[in-house]
Amino acid sequence: MKIALRALHRHLPAQLVRRACRFIPRDDAEYLAMSFFSLKRSEIYLSQKPVSPEITRNFWTLVKRAARGEPLQYLTNSAPFLNLDLYVDPRVFIPRPETEELALRVQQLIQDPEVIVDYGTGSGCLAIALAQMFPAARIFGIDISAPALAVARLNIRRYRLEKRIHLIQAPALDVPHLEFLKDNIDLLISNPPYVPENRIPVLEPRVRNYEPIIALDGGPEGTTVIRMLLQSAPVYLRKNGLLALEIDETQDSFVTKMLPAARIETDLAGKIRYAFWRKGGL
Repeated sequence: MKIALRALHRHLPAQLVRRACRFIPRDDAEYLAMSFFSLKRSEIYLSQKPVSPEITRNFWTLVKRAARGEPLQYLTNSAPFLNLDLYVDPRVFIPRPETEELALRVQQLIQDPEVIVDYGTGSGCLAIALAQMFPAARIFGIDISAPALAVARLNIRRYRLEKRIHLIQAPALDVPHLEFLKDNIDLLISNPPYVPENRIPVLEPRVRNYEPIIALDGGPEGTTVIRMLLQSAPVYLRKNGLLALEIDETQDSFVTKMLPAARIETDLAGKIRYAFWRKGGL
């Protein structure tokens, strides 16, 4: 893709956004400008402060990368999640609105949990949001990926939650260094990798080409990690402890076969998306 800069004289933000719209959608161009120029959406078109040639060059570099399909959140190293602004990069899955909804539903289902485990913590989005919702909780963010945990650590520091959120690298819950969690968890929550492996090649390019496959690929049926969590929940949850999962719309019967008392819920778009199970009954 060629984006001609012509003479690198000073441009206004609105002029740069209008030119960028020739190559990427307006919403994307505005999002980049808001982040890159530290402006609100309305200020883009009101600002009379010219942008320097150097910043213009850097902005066009981002526009080119966006036009090739790179996620905007990775370009700006920023992703919203509820009231949070999180650092993200290709080491972690980009937080989605459906996972925000999972956190909000959990807030209605449990009161004052003492111990929370966020399995597959990634960017730390759920762990940090839950730390804000439940100020007395002690939270363990667990992930198999050391690079993902490094990103989560950055976000935990940003929100000064180092004393409340503890990060642990582990491939599953049933490992020796997590024995202390048995019969001790009030809330076990996870947005696990749940995409069946044969569907990975047909995901939209922006997802399959840029986001970490380890956060997407759930094995042959998409249920490898889900199975581990369903098996672990009765062992690791306290009485009345809650399991809360984000799942694929094809996996409801798999969940209810393993935990018949589980409740399946749809997301705001009407798709099967969540599974909840309480030790002792919902």
